This record gives sequence, C-alpha cells and structure tokens, in this order.
Amino acid sequence: MKKFLSSLFSHSGSDHSYSKYLVVPDLHGRYSVYQRVEKYIREEVEEDRCVIFLGDYMDRGESGEIDGNLFEDAGSYYTIRDIIALKKWAQSQERPFLFLRGNHELFFENFFIEGSINAYRQYPFFQDSVKALEYVFSREQQFAEEFIAFLKDLRPYYLDSKNGYLFVHAGIDPECKDLETQVKKGSVYWIRDKFILSKKRLPYKVIFGHTPFFEPLIKKDKIGLDCGIYRTGHINLLRIDKGSEQILRI
Repeated sequence: MKKFLSSLFSHSGSDHSYSKYLVVPDLHGRYSVYQRVEKYIREEVEEDRCVIFLGDYMDRGESGEIDGNLFEDAGSYYTIRDIIALKKWAQSQERPFLFLRGNHELFFENFFIEGSINAYRQYPFFQDSVKALEYVFSREQQFAEEFIAFLKDLRPYYLDSKNGYLFVHAGIDPECKDLETQVKKGSVYWIRDKFILSKKRLPYKVIFGHTPFFEPLIKKDKIGLDCGIYRTGHINLLRIDKGSEQILRI
C-alpha cells in the first residue's frame, strides 16, 4: 500500500532524510517575532536538527526606521537581512538549513529579476516592501547581490519520502500526480481550498503554510502552520522528532 501511495505523486528524486526537523512558516516581515524565532534557533536547536523555512519571508512587515528614515515596511528588510545572515551562519557551521519559496517571493523575483511591475501595481503592501529594499540597495550593493542570490537559491519543496513528509509553502494539487508539474503551474505556491478541503488520501504528510488558521490545522495527512502572523503577532513552529510532532507558539 505504501508503495502504491508513493507512486501517486512522481518527482525527480527524494531529498535527504532527517529524524528531526524544526519548521518555520510565514514570517511576513514581522521582525519582532522573527528575532525571537532566531534566538530560539541559535540557542536551543540541536546541530543535527534540520530547520526548514516555508517561505513568505517579507511583505506586510512592521513599520520602522532605516538609517533614520521612516518606512511603512522596514520589517521586511530587517527580517530578510537577518535570514540571509542566519543562512551564512548555518553554512559555516555545516548545519542543515533549508529555505523554500513562497508566493510572495515570486513577487520579488518577478520585480527584481524579471522586471515585471504587475505585483507592484496590484499590491500596496508589496510597494512598501520594495521601497525599503530599494533604499538599502542604493546604498549597499553587496546586500542587493546577496538578496538576489538568496531568491535564486530558494527551493519549491522538500521531500523526505523515507519518513513520509513533504514540506511546501501552500500545498499540493491532489489531482496532479507530478510535483515538478505543480511547480511549473504554481500550485505549490498558491493552492488553498482544493488541497485543504480534499478528502483524497495523500502519499505524504504535507507540512505547509500560506493559508492562515486560527489554530494549526492538524490532520492525518497535512499540517497547516500559518496563523496570520501580521494580524496575530505570533508564529507556530513545528518540531518533528522521529515521527512525533509538537507545535511551539512564539
């Protein structure tokens, strides 16, 4: 039966398997919360625990000052600045940290890499994030390059088929059998009800963010962690220890 279920979703190959995970969902530029998350990671997370960020690092962030200038969304800049630094630290320590792409990262890729202004015209919150970032980019060329490199290095999903976990930003289309096709169509970044409300049995337990819930959504085949951090001011982390799952609220 397990082999049959796995065959329902084809993919280009499984990633490395870990016995311990810490999963960080949508941050949305909430720098005050992110600082507490990073403190927890640096001080309390073991070296062999794989830390996975599910994307949506920016947009709808906290207002604040950058070099004495007030920005509606300074929080997105400070959050992504520190996440890039955290990634460097993890690499220097040879620690397993993974960073996934969310739908909001697509906005930044489209704007800064592809030159599209569609999202900029459509979403005021994205305009606020861009204004803060462009201000910093005009003064710190190195950070601008590091930011683009970070975006290009993001992963669409992470599959641990041995332990039966699929980590992804939004979820998967239960009717589509190929994960790479879902990446191309954008399902892994955008899907909501078709995935969440589906009663079709999934081949892996899907750990996702993207859609906010009042309390974490916990089902046999899916766990939704997003709590609408920009409204609630807290975040739900997930610890996985050899199949045992625990929600941590910060």
